[in-house]
Amino acid sequence: MNIKEILKWFKKAVPEPTAENACVQIGCHYEEVAEMAEAIGDEFNAIITLANDYKSKGDFAMHFVENLKVKGNATGLKTELLDSLCDQIVTAIGVAHMLGFDIEKALDEVNRSNWSKFENGKPVFDENGKIKKGESYFKPDLSKFI
Repeated sequence: MNIKEILKWFKKAVPEPTAENACVQIGCHYEEVAEMAEAIGDEFNAIITLANDYKSKGDFAMHFVENLKVKGNATGLKTELLDSLCDQIVTAIGVAHMLGFDIEKALDEVNRSNWSKFENGKPVFDENGKIKKGESYFKPDLSKFI
């Protein structure tokens, strides 16, 4: 599995992302961070609040994302954000390695599952613009990668 395969899914789902799409995706990212915190027994309520604000495209969230996406004067902030996203990918792979997980095969399985969210080759969105599980969705079986 490589990043290109995951990106292919996003490009099919949202070919021309808007600031609103970016806002929802940041919310989804926070939601996954909260799931990690919950899985290891850490406090996660503040992260869920952030996730929900972004997914519902709250005023603060939309203002922040519009500045990043539209205005050219946010280059320094964009660079810092991109650096952080890269570091999150690297550290996530590191955590998986340290715990003996087969992250590459697990990502393949998650990507297969994500494609099952599509119906008739097209994504289905919820009221906030998040891609939801389609009729043929299957949950990834990650137990074999632990």
